[in-house]
Amino acid sequence: MALLGALIALALPEATADSVAGVMRRGLLPLVRVQERAEVIRDALTTRDSNARLADSIALRALQAAALDAENTRLRGLLALGERVQWGFIPGEAVHPSARGDAHTLVLSRGARDGVTPFSGVIAPDGVVGVVRSVDPATSVVLTWPHPDLRVSAMTSDGDAAGIVAAHLGVVGDRFLLEFRGVPFRSALDSGAVIVSSGAGGVFPRGVPVGVVLREIETSEGWARTYLLRPSVHPADVGPVMVLLPQRRALGVEEAYRPQGPTAALPALRTMPVMESAMRGDSGGSR
Repeated sequence: MALLGALIALALPEATADSVAGVMRRGLLPLVRVQERAEVIRDALTTRDSNARLADSIALRALQAAALDAENTRLRGLLALGERVQWGFIPGEAVHPSARGDAHTLVLSRGARDGVTPFSGVIAPDGVVGVVRSVDPATSVVLTWPHPDLRVSAMTSDGDAAGIVAAHLGVVGDRFLLEFRGVPFRSALDSGAVIVSSGAGGVFPRGVPVGVVLREIETSEGWARTYLLRPSVHPADVGPVMVLLPQRRALGVEEAYRPQGPTAALPALRTMPVMESAMRGDSGGSR
């Protein structure tokens, strides 16, 4: 219609053509402005979608970077602990079951072929993880400390008080805490006291961190005290672990958990042969 109007205007007198052109401009100008606004809105929406995708990508990469950084920190911790323990352990990776009812168990990537046996203690750089319950050729199942059947003979880090650590069967908010039971009544422990394995029972060697005292729990026992502990290791955060061989459990690992200074968490290159030797299952058999 605009083209036809333009052709007709060419055949009209100049005054009439100018009048017709003015009418056409007044009629088409709002349409042109609407089109311009539509293009601006389209460009804005396209830019917004692009920015949203970019922001989502950055956020996803940040989450992945945080997860990778946490995993690297755990691996460095295990390598540093392996260097201090030196022999008598089998390194492995914990797999967290997703099925209901498995909140108190972990599956390890090591089994009978690697030298894992039932009732072996499992530790991490931060402390006690649990006990091997059953073993398959390539994997093994571990009971973690929140399991109601798990017990650890424990003591204070200075050896002044001893007792048994077990799961705290309390309300939902406290179910991942521990109890330090059977502590002599004369042994009053302060909040923040470190509790470690005592070595009694032969499952865990002496000196592995178990938890930290939060407060005393009131009980009906008049001859002993019970303390609530914050565990050193939370099952949900377990990744790389060590399964201790019998020879290593007998000698203990106290020195491995003593403060080592700011450089202790940095693994040395000579740690790798130790880890590879342990993966072959000969880390404890030759000593």
